[in-house]
Amino acid sequence: MQGKISPIFRLFTQQFEDAKSAFLSLSKRYRGKKSGELEQKLIFLEIYVDFLSRIHFKEENLKFQLFSPFKKIFKGLKKTKHLKMIMKQVEAVKMKDNVVFNSYTKALEAEKNKVYAEVYDLIVSTPLQIWDELYDSVYHYSKGLKPLMINTSSTQIISEELEFFNLDNKTKLDTKALKDIYEGIRVIIALENLRIESGFNSIFVKEVHDRMSELQKDLLVWYENQLFLQHLTGFLTDKENISKKYIDLLASLQQNKKTNTAKVEAKCRDLFERILE
Repeated sequence: MQGKISPIFRLFTQQFEDAKSAFLSLSKRYRGKKSGELEQKLIFLEIYVDFLSRIHFKEENLKFQLFSPFKKIFKGLKKTKHLKMIMKQVEAVKMKDNVVFNSYTKALEAEKNKVYAEVYDLIVSTPLQIWDELYDSVYHYSKGLKPLMINTSSTQIISEELEFFNLDNKTKLDTKALKDIYEGIRVIIALENLRIESGFNSIFVKEVHDRMSELQKDLLVWYENQLFLQHLTGFLTDKENISKKYIDLLASLQQNKKTNTAKVEAKCRDLFERILE
């Protein structure tokens, strides 16, 4: 497709350059904070690629072709983030209740070292060429984008994400549904920024965006607790004679899950009702 480059490509370029910079930094030394930066940038790049694939829908598997070289790295970065979240919560419990979980902390440290080494090896063995190929391909597919294409593609994806908020009064949100909503809000916010960058008005008013941001924060609290609960449960599965402090911790996490789930479910319903007004 020939034509001028779309203004939204500037937004991609900014995120791309930040992502590549973080990648190069991690190739010298793998650090948790920098890996989190790279993961956030890759999330946006994947959303942008998905956005393009909806416009160029005649090219089958375009999203997979463009983003697949980054999938293993992305998965490793996500593991890193999850471990950081869990370890942070263990430390918070230690500070709050003055109780230590030596065997669990030791297992977490061992898992962290293993994951860090694996992702670092993956990064240093990844050719820099994948970055040039992604940039060139996205540049090509960002040429000649008409306003109607941008509007239609962004609206289509946002509408699909909103389906996760459309809950009847009998619907109970399971873990997968809440994770879908958490990730869906992230997609919606990114696409709204794309619309604004290309000269469109955002689909939702500021109040709705404020509510989404608030819900996103509450979902993050739910998500962190859920990760902690799942990981600790797995750690204790094969253990005999589990000490009381671990049993108490599990009970606390399970209660937190109930409380957090009820809170975010109510906010999901309120948000969707506001959107439909």
